[in-house]
Amino acid sequence: MTNKKKVSKKDNKKSLYKVLITALVALLAIGAGVGVSISIQSNEEGYKAQIEFSGEQKPVEITDQSEIENVEGGQGEVKIDGETVQTVEAVESDGPVTETDENECPEGEECGRGAAYPKLDVSSPQAFANATLGQCINVDGYYGSQCWDSMSAFFYNYAGRILNTCGTGAAKGTIADGCWQKNAGNEFMMIWNPRDIQAGDIAVYSTGQWGHIGMAMGGYNNGYFALLGQNQGGRACPGGGAAGNIINLSTRDFIGAFRPKAYIKPEPAPTPDSTPAPAEDTYTVRKGDTLGGIAYKLGWYTGKKMFGDDGYAQSLAEFNGIKNRGLIYPGQVIKRK
Repeated sequence: MTNKKKVSKKDNKKSLYKVLITALVALLAIGAGVGVSISIQSNEEGYKAQIEFSGEQKPVEITDQSEIENVEGGQGEVKIDGETVQTVEAVESDGPVTETDENECPEGEECGRGAAYPKLDVSSPQAFANATLGQCINVDGYYGSQCWDSMSAFFYNYAGRILNTCGTGAAKGTIADGCWQKNAGNEFMMIWNPRDIQAGDIAVYSTGQWGHIGMAMGGYNNGYFALLGQNQGGRACPGGGAAGNIINLSTRDFIGAFRPKAYIKPEPAPTPDSTPAPAEDTYTVRKGDTLGGIAYKLGWYTGKKMFGDDGYAQSLAEFNGIKNRGLIYPGQVIKRK
């Protein structure tokens, strides 16, 4: 665990000035179409995210964005609270997480670290986005609001358990070395191909020492997809890290994702073919057939009178040179009138 150091106000100001200057240089570089890797300082204690911005903006796709509060614009021009969704090549959330098993409490009580888990609406990806955008979630009480904290809060609200890093303290550890099996349980299915990503998937990245994790807000879009998460360029949070925001993140370091089974949409039932099969023009008589029965079965009958001397069966017999409409033989070929 990293030891926290006391920092003077003077040092804080210097640190803040450095952050502002660095951010300004990064923005100018991005505007000029130059890719840049920059460290976003979240607070004076140094717990930050390493963010590699793209040299150009890429189209952003957010599923059901009309259901997410304060989102406007179409694909490629998406803005949240007036801020353009930035295109990012890679993110590494700095600082390990601290897990605890004391996360289950009797109903109506608070106990252990579980008391720090907020109650969030996880009924849909859009609902979770509305509950976490701009918010600082720090469930383990260490290193501020890291990417793991918000996703562990989702796991806690959705599955009743924390997101396990299997002792690594790293976001990427939630999948590595078989840890995904513990986290997937019976509530999630695994997605290994980034092209299969859909809104609601909890995507994991292998960047750097700690990696990154967040929730997809849209599908795969030419090597990127919108990602909701913490410590990826949002506003600074008390104690470190950064508030929840949405970025357009490259799939370059993607290693897998957990898909909540409640978000799996059932396959649509096949639409029955309402177009009738074309009627056959000839029919070979079988034992027991009648001209009227054949006309009904093959759809030759037009809805007019079927039987009698002026019915369809009689006209069908005459068309086929049959003298007695009630007398046909197996193997005889009948042509449609």
